[in-house]
Amino acid sequence: MIKSRSIRTSVVLTIILTCLFIVILADNDDIVWNGYDIRILNTYDIHLVAQDIHIEISEDKLIFDGEYILKNTKENTVEAILGLPSNNLDNIEISEKDSAIRHYSRTVKYIEERYPMDALPDVSRWNTVNLWFKTGETKVINVKYETEITNNSKGVYSVRYHRNKGLAQPDASKIIISLKDFFPYNVLNTIGALEDKALLSGDNSFTLEMNISSYIFGIDFELIDKLAIDRFDFSSDKKLKNISAAFRKKDYDSIYILCDEYINNPTDSAFSLTQINYIKAETHRKQANFEKYIEEIKKLDFNMLYPSRLKYKILYDLDQIIEKDTQDKKLIEIMKTLQEQALEQNEYIGRWMENLGSDYIEIIETEIQDISDENEEENIVEKIVNYLKMNSIIEKIIDFKYIELVLIVLSFILGYLLGRRKKKKRDTISYYKF
Repeated sequence: MIKSRSIRTSVVLTIILTCLFIVILADNDDIVWNGYDIRILNTYDIHLVAQDIHIEISEDKLIFDGEYILKNTKENTVEAILGLPSNNLDNIEISEKDSAIRHYSRTVKYIEERYPMDALPDVSRWNTVNLWFKTGETKVINVKYETEITNNSKGVYSVRYHRNKGLAQPDASKIIISLKDFFPYNVLNTIGALEDKALLSGDNSFTLEMNISSYIFGIDFELIDKLAIDRFDFSSDKKLKNISAAFRKKDYDSIYILCDEYINNPTDSAFSLTQINYIKAETHRKQANFEKYIEEIKKLDFNMLYPSRLKYKILYDLDQIIEKDTQDKKLIEIMKTLQEQALEQNEYIGRWMENLGSDYIEIIETEIQDISDENEEENIVEKIVNYLKMNSIIEKIIDFKYIELVLIVLSFILGYLLGRRKKKKRDTISYYKF
């Protein structure tokens, strides 16, 4: 009896722990960093006029630099208490004209009790500052901070910034997100962004601007290059770890040797050799050996790559390398297939390439039409050539080179015909005529 109860208790505990584990995993798949504008907590006499905000992201590091213009609309001195919603923010600096303003860390309960407002953001803490405004005075307040953003179990980072709705001059405001060492293929999704103003600068800084009609500005992204290399570290095989270590050190000669050694003697059955071949290809690209890079890419099974969106990095890289008038039909076919998949799955890279005019689907269709037109032209040309061949005989005949031969033949034919005619006439004369 005691034993059965013990078993039952163990089963119940196992179920509870399993449920908790599932909940934790679910939470981990929904990790989103939320940022917020400063709030005026105690008065409606101070208005937020406009703002200029720059959010810089470098891998998992986020740096915020915001400038806010505030104005006193009353004809008397007003104290304003500004609150900055804070989710694990570090190195917070609030200043006016480069002069630091003292700020205070507050609990959520402290804010809710003293400044009851509708729809306060769900944050862990607040930071507040006290400011005095003279009659009609305008102040420019600068806010800076840093934080770390966390990816979910699939390696996806999600950032959301919530803009104030009460800006007096929203058209004079701007919010920018810039990502360092970043490329369009890293983007999974954007929210409230002006896609036609997306910019990739020469230092590989990718910039998005917020649509001012939106109140939420966000991006979901994964660091595809990093994930592709990190995949080697997931294995317990030392050979694979050595490959990733050599790649990070840019020891390219060692990478070729290590990759070939592993391909000849693979030791991790769970690790795809396609990933090895991709690293070899990427090493060629890093060394600007594009001919060998393309040669290796043609051998890849794109369905076996990790992460699965690594194929869109290849699409982007190939687009940067090849010329639009390339005659490599197999390569163009690869580009077409990848671009079609990107568009079908509503991938950002598909729209990015379309906006830049890189349309490999159109190239293929145009080539098919061109081939059809060429075949039709060839048929016409063939008929003309055959006609000209017949005419060439006549040309030779009338050529002065053969004029004597032609005259002899014609004389023979004419004499033969006249002779037959005279013979026939003689044979028909009556014997009784005389």
